[in-house]
Amino acid sequence: MKMQSGWAMQVALLVLGLLSLMTPLVYARDRRYQDLVNEFIQEYNTKSGSENLFRLSILNLQSGENNDAAAPRLLSFTMRETVCPNTENRNPDECDFKENGVVKECLGAIALDSPKPSADISCDGVPGRAVDTEAGAFLSPIHLTQPQLWS
Repeated sequence: MKMQSGWAMQVALLVLGLLSLMTPLVYARDRRYQDLVNEFIQEYNTKSGSENLFRLSILNLQSGENNDAAAPRLLSFTMRETVCPNTENRNPDECDFKENGVVKECLGAIALDSPKPSADISCDGVPGRAVDTEAGAFLSPIHLTQPQLWS
């Protein structure tokens, strides 16, 4: 009996060890999504003509049903106006949110297909844009039919 409980403990530790190896991989992939959203916000700040910079406030990723990086993953995020003027070489992450500032709700899909991740994102009042992140150019939008967000 003592041998069986020792075996069960070893199996449990092995499973926990394998799960801990997967966590950094999931984090790295989710970090790439956040980086693409931040690129979109940077592009928005450059081209919007807004008086102040915007920065990411909330990012919600739909859980992926599979691990296919080429499959677009739906997301929503909120970007908020900051107190920092929209000037060159300013990092919005260093700026406080403006009290009663503009808030933009955004929806989109991002595919991490290598070597050119692409994003189709639109915010209230901002037309949908598909961004070729490698070249930084705007492409034709990718339209998804009836996106299902968070059940």
